[in-house]
Amino acid sequence: MSNSLESSIHRNSPESRIRCGSLKSPVCFSHGRPDGAPKPPWDRHNSPNPPVCLNRPESPACLNRLESRACFSRPKWPTCFRRLKPLIGCNLLVPLLCCAGLLLCLAAPVYGTPSDDPEVLAHRGKPIAGEGTEMPVLTLARPEGGWTTSMQVEVAGSCSDTTADPIAANINGVRYYIRTKDGRFSRKFPAARGRNTVIVECANKAGVARATASVEAMINPIPLKVVLTSDTDSVYTDLHVYEPDKTHVYWAKTDSPSGGLFFLNQQDGSFDLAGFGPYIYAHPAPPAGVFRIDVNYWPGGAVQHTLANLDIITDEGLPSESRKRVRTPLARPGETRTLAYVVVRGNNQAPRIYVPSQDPESDMPPEVVEYKRRGEPREEDEYAYLVPSDERAVRESVTRLALFQARKLSRRWEERQRDCSGLVRFAYREAIEVRSPKQQQKLGIPATLHLPPVSPLSRRLFPRYPFIWQTGYESDGKPRFGPFADAETLVGFNFRKKARSLDAASSGDLLVFRKSFEDDQPYHLMIFVEDRPENLAVYHNGERGEEAQVRVVRMSDLMRSPDPVWIPGADNPHFLGVYEWNRIKPGNRKTS
Repeated sequence: MSNSLESSIHRNSPESRIRCGSLKSPVCFSHGRPDGAPKPPWDRHNSPNPPVCLNRPESPACLNRLESRACFSRPKWPTCFRRLKPLIGCNLLVPLLCCAGLLLCLAAPVYGTPSDDPEVLAHRGKPIAGEGTEMPVLTLARPEGGWTTSMQVEVAGSCSDTTADPIAANINGVRYYIRTKDGRFSRKFPAARGRNTVIVECANKAGVARATASVEAMINPIPLKVVLTSDTDSVYTDLHVYEPDKTHVYWAKTDSPSGGLFFLNQQDGSFDLAGFGPYIYAHPAPPAGVFRIDVNYWPGGAVQHTLANLDIITDEGLPSESRKRVRTPLARPGETRTLAYVVVRGNNQAPRIYVPSQDPESDMPPEVVEYKRRGEPREEDEYAYLVPSDERAVRESVTRLALFQARKLSRRWEERQRDCSGLVRFAYREAIEVRSPKQQQKLGIPATLHLPPVSPLSRRLFPRYPFIWQTGYESDGKPRFGPFADAETLVGFNFRKKARSLDAASSGDLLVFRKSFEDDQPYHLMIFVEDRPENLAVYHNGERGEEAQVRVVRMSDLMRSPDPVWIPGADNPHFLGVYEWNRIKPGNRKTS
């Protein structure tokens, strides 16, 4: 099988481009300065001679002939050159001309013009302030004051400037951003025991409007609260918490067996939103041990950086309350950083927070030292699954794309990769691609053939798209991904076995066969399609040239195949079974 897609990506990768090295040329510094500029160091310290930039070492005799103080302290170039005339033989004229050119560049500042390219503008962060030119009017409807027994505080109101999105809210010293819709905003946040002070700000070009309210919360104290926000719109800055038993709690797995509460950046009924956050983890009774706090950055299609803001509050509402803020810039898509460790101790001892980027290693608590010695939990890719709605979308798109190839081959399916595993790679790759008229046109499919889109939430599982196929492991044990995987690699690393019975098969699953007597390509893959109106199988026959074709066969006919190798039955030793993509959560059967 060909790996031309992989090679084409490598040819266009940054590593394959020509690297421009710096020239080993002398660097000249100009000592001339405009009026009012600070004096050079040798002038301020009454040094007899200023430093000189030279091409090569010169003899002391040559240097002694340079009457340079007056020349460099006043930019009268004709006088300078007359004084330097005896030195032309010492080959100093060229570097001095270099210095003069640099002075002219410094004396004439050049101002850049901001780009108005729509694509460039789309990659920039959204300004927090509104576009209005009149002072905004802020109305804070909630909280209304008084007291409450609720575990949450609702912040709601309106801003007269409807372009002001988001609204800034400061609750007990922690900053949040709240999305607005037509100037209105509403969001609930975990409350703290005792007095909760809320300060809300609405800003535009005319200024900032503020409103303040407070409410007394008659609740139990919260021993551990973690809040993660971001300074950039349209990016995901995800919070990941590893509990002492190494349970991983994050956006795709919010359940905590020990009782932790995970709040997604969820507003207006959306499951999760890109943008400012917050992501909140609160534990009313954290077990003793080490909590590890990580952040993962996923910018989506934007090429921009962000600043992650992590607030850790322990014993909130008690005299022993402690707070710590960690601010970390993030720029590399898909990167994960450990921002803090929280050590929860028993016997009413105060928790301890250790921040690797702020605290010296000598201050590392012994519990964290032991935690790291025993081996920290590693972020694996197996736990990350498509959300149910996107699972259905992928299954439907994969089967529709595969069936359409039997009618007309797509230009996006490279000819050298047209075989049984190539059909699988093509269908799954295009199923999770961002939908656009350009993609539809390149696929060559009619507008009436609907391909359900995959949400940005699930696309975060593929930060290096189209490197979506695991091809092995790196030297440090982390999975290695690439754009190409043959049939054996797909089955070994990317699809898991569901059953030997067809009763477990769903649309998009693979029927895997292995012919042990063929050494070069023993595996053969078919894509299962259900309810069309009867179950089907789609596959490439593996031939080249005019004999190559994508075929569709009824499962009932396949079960009666004259060649027993291709009968997908449990009693066929060549049929390995039904395999499911490992990005689909196990147990979610018959979802399409």
